[in-house]
Amino acid sequence: MANTAQTIVAQVAKWFPDAIFYKPTDTKVVALTIDDVPCPNDPDDSSTRLILDTIAQHNQQLDNPDQQVRGTFFVISDHLHDGTMIIQEMLAQGHEIANHGTADETTALTPASVFEQHLKIADRRISEFCHQPLRWYRPGRGLYTPAMLAALKTMPGYETRFALASMLPIDTFAPTNAPEFTIQYVSQFIFPGAILLLHGGTAVAAANTAIALKTILMRLQSQEYQVVTLSELWDKY
Repeated sequence: MANTAQTIVAQVAKWFPDAIFYKPTDTKVVALTIDDVPCPNDPDDSSTRLILDTIAQHNQQLDNPDQQVRGTFFVISDHLHDGTMIIQEMLAQGHEIANHGTADETTALTPASVFEQHLKIADRRISEFCHQPLRWYRPGRGLYTPAMLAALKTMPGYETRFALASMLPIDTFAPTNAPEFTIQYVSQFIFPGAILLLHGGTAVAAANTAIALKTILMRLQSQEYQVVTLSELWDKY
């Protein structure tokens, strides 16, 4: 039986057919997505690595390698610094890289021509670090316009729908950015095919996500959920 969150998300998805909110499936699987990474002005990427280390530590205690957690990291290209290896570390740990634009901004307020330019700039910059084509784009604040959709459809290799999530992003502002609140909030959106959303991008947000993930991942494990990338959720289930 569908839970309340699942029912609501399914209804919202009908209203916005140009976006992806969840994957209809009966399999106990969710996609983990992390926005705004890496953190700007963090030359050693220590804040983002907190999130990676939390996932890696969870995976180390799993007996079955097939159950290891993998996530999709939505990268802001202006947050990348020359020489960073954080993208390679994400890929080496089995995670997926996706496009979250050039800056942490409400992209729906950007003029259409500027948005298209920034979309392409972010794609080129992020691709330089991961050495592979990108598939997913998530707009800032989860808002989009018809002009943005038209621009997205010109991007080779990209899905022609925006990658949104099964939950509103409320873990970046006080007082809802506390780990205890994040744990309880995210737990309400655990259902087959859900797309979970947490944040990096600042030292505070990354620390909150790292702390909350310890409990969230254990909770998902106890409920026998597999945690995968967005592409795995979309292609395999």
